[in-house]
Amino acid sequence: MDNKNLRLIIVSGLSGAGKSQVMNDLEDSGYFCIDNFPPYLITSLVKKLKEETQIYKLAIAIDIRGGHFLKDYREAMAELDENKMEYETIFMEASIRTIIARYKMTRRRHPLIDEAKGDIQNAIKIEREMLSTIRDKVDRIIDTTGIATSQCRKIIENMVLEQEKTNFLITIYSFGYKYSLPIDADLVMDVRFLPNPFYLEDLKCLTGENKEVEEYVFSFKITQVFLDKYVDLLKYLIPKYMEEGKRQLVIAIGCTGGQHRSVVISRALEKALQGDGIKTYLYHREIWRHQKGAEENVF
Repeated sequence: MDNKNLRLIIVSGLSGAGKSQVMNDLEDSGYFCIDNFPPYLITSLVKKLKEETQIYKLAIAIDIRGGHFLKDYREAMAELDENKMEYETIFMEASIRTIIARYKMTRRRHPLIDEAKGDIQNAIKIEREMLSTIRDKVDRIIDTTGIATSQCRKIIENMVLEQEKTNFLITIYSFGYKYSLPIDADLVMDVRFLPNPFYLEDLKCLTGENKEVEEYVFSFKITQVFLDKYVDLLKYLIPKYMEEGKRQLVIAIGCTGGQHRSVVISRALEKALQGDGIKTYLYHREIWRHQKGAEENVF
């Protein structure tokens, strides 16, 4: 038997939340991908691949189309653990409003629409309940509410694929509280206590990526004091996470609209945490909203 290391990623989530996009991205990166796979067969498949094939990267999608097979999910994960098989789990989700908009745009039928008697909102609620057992035990939740397709691709590339190249990955992103709270972050920091450039006419239409906004935010002593203290805290915590076997950390920095303060602080945070075997990835969840034609590029 070849005791090769097989990397297994199990992808699940709500219909319309981005599972297909994730599977496509993983396939493009060399993963052998299987969609709608019965959970009870996972262990047998992994053993077979480890023994007789040259496949080293496997991605399996499990969703509501598996029907009654979903009940076998918890037992399948326990079996993987008992056999000391390493795996990662990802759950894709989005707001009900976002999923409804995507279904209207694609004109596809939700798989539970008949069970919900034609009510798509109820169908999504039923699906959430049916997948709750899976969601409660996953390693990573990715919320695709309001993000662009290209941004989702980057998230997968950096949150999942970059782990193959580095010992520890820190993902930092800015967001706006007015659009929704983050659900995929390990740590969330609210920076709405900092002076807001939005109220200055010359800065209102700019973002935290502009030098003028950055200089304004850091012109106040409170900003540098906060950043220094938060960086010190993170540099204390990161080795502790690593000792516990954690391979990545997701940090979300929020302000009101996700355009100014959170962008400035997340950019500064990324610079402060780089190095020492740590890979950092930065993105801004809301900044695309100011880009021309952004509505057409939503995932």
